[in-house]
Amino acid sequence: MAPGLTNDGSWNQVAREAVERLEREGRIDVDIRERMADPAVAEPVVREYATKGYDLIIGHGIELLEPMLRVAKAFPQVRFAVAGGSDVLQKTTANVEAWNFDFGQQGYLAGFIAGKIKGVQTVGLVSGPQIPPIMAIHSGFKAGLKDADPSRKWRETYTGSFDDVQKAVEATTGLIAQGAQIVFTTGDGIATGVASAAARHQPKALTIGVTGDAGGLAKQVNVASVELDMYPVYKSYVDSVVSGSFGNKGYTSNLANRGLVLTPLSEGVTDPRVPTDLQAQVDKLVADLASGARKLPSFAP
Repeated sequence: MAPGLTNDGSWNQVAREAVERLEREGRIDVDIRERMADPAVAEPVVREYATKGYDLIIGHGIELLEPMLRVAKAFPQVRFAVAGGSDVLQKTTANVEAWNFDFGQQGYLAGFIAGKIKGVQTVGLVSGPQIPPIMAIHSGFKAGLKDADPSRKWRETYTGSFDDVQKAVEATTGLIAQGAQIVFTTGDGIATGVASAAARHQPKALTIGVTGDAGGLAKQVNVASVELDMYPVYKSYVDSVVSGSFGNKGYTSNLANRGLVLTPLSEGVTDPRVPTDLQAQVDKLVADLASGARKLPSFAP
């Protein structure tokens, strides 16, 4: 179950791609429901799945957390996988497993890249709702930006929506008007709006975090993204169901287990503002973060 549309090129699409891969491998038969962000709409659907005896119900979004947990109590024989913030790993039970990702790593790596782009004095940040996981990503980003270049300033805007493209266009345009030469976004459905505003500005602004194709705009403006890969986690869920070991477990996607993956800079925009040695610098940072040689503080708000 996804809170938004599963062709958004970002959060919801990575979930769909993971379950479709498992289906192609013959591991599962899957039914996907979209637009489940409203708990009042989602809970009856969760209950319907449970009543029909589905082996595993996945809620891919913090919006689905409480409906999933409520239904899980009433159906102890059904397995549920939930997603949430930093505290979700404490919500596991005998029939509930939980997942989140390393918000700090995602933000820090993106901030470090932003701090290395040439000729940048001000960086913008555009995200959807001002909720703890998103705020943690922003905190990580600011730390990475400071470590890369402490002289750079930042400005941030929260649109209040994960999928309102027009609000993202307006927010990005406003940040660029305030001097932002590169704009970071946490992705989701607003990524296309961020890319659109960056591309139309002359000279064009650069972006970090625009996932997917963004309507053909990503190649024009986006330097790199730290993307989720849900396949390793979803495969773990399915393997646990098959082996009879499901329950009381939590997963955190990070750089070490490749639940978080940095896109190669060669796949991003070709621009003289991107240093030629930046790939080598970020490769070393990724390796240090993945191995634990470089440790980050908690960025939880």
